[in-house]
Amino acid sequence: KFVEGKNMRWIAKNIAQYTNNTEEQVYALLKDKKYLTSLSQKYWFIGNEVLNDQIYYSLEGYLFPDTYQLDNKNVSVEKIFEMMLDRMNVVLTKYKAQIQNSGLSVHSVLTLASIVELESSNVADRAGVAGVFFNRLTKGMSLGSDVTTYYAARVDMSERDLKMSEINSVNGYNTRATGMEGKIPIGPIAMVSESSIVAVLQPLKTNYLFFVADKNGKVYYANTNQEHEQIIKNLKSQGLWYTY
Repeated sequence: KFVEGKNMRWIAKNIAQYTNNTEEQVYALLKDKKYLTSLSQKYWFIGNEVLNDQIYYSLEGYLFPDTYQLDNKNVSVEKIFEMMLDRMNVVLTKYKAQIQNSGLSVHSVLTLASIVELESSNVADRAGVAGVFFNRLTKGMSLGSDVTTYYAARVDMSERDLKMSEINSVNGYNTRATGMEGKIPIGPIAMVSESSIVAVLQPLKTNYLFFVADKNGKVYYANTNQEHEQIIKNLKSQGLWYTY
């Protein structure tokens, strides 16, 4: 079972745990340019972006999370990826026209969807969160998303807090770093659900530029940084602030 919101390190561990493959074999395949080129010829939604050497794991965000039946433990990594890509093909094909009309590449849709996935635990909030991201991009602001900073540092959020050097590190993924104003990361940061893809293609139209979730996953929106800081203050005083 592959769970949305989990990243390639988690996928590699799971493949190693439940099959006769190693994590190293997973990572080696993700670096195999010949294999990646063959995928781009087979699947309409895979482009040259996956060949970018700055991307940590080439197929991050492209593998669809679901429960897959494996014949036996000897199944190859290629076969597992093929099952997941076939499933992603079914999902994305439903929205092919919408993607083409959105002005975004599939890679950008999956990248934004992966951030939306991690920033909103409730499906109902996803279109609102996506709307905030588009508003920030339109205004040339950085997305300022913590989940991208953790991914950039190769640290899972449940592991520990980030150091200041990691928060400020300039990296193609870290949307809190200088130089990332008006930009999205160089690639997805997790597996995405269909609802997050839909949220990016059908974002909620608002003027909000900020959002924050409490420890129960409820999202609060704000127009200004001042309002945003006040919401955080209120959540902390009410014991609703999320701490790791």
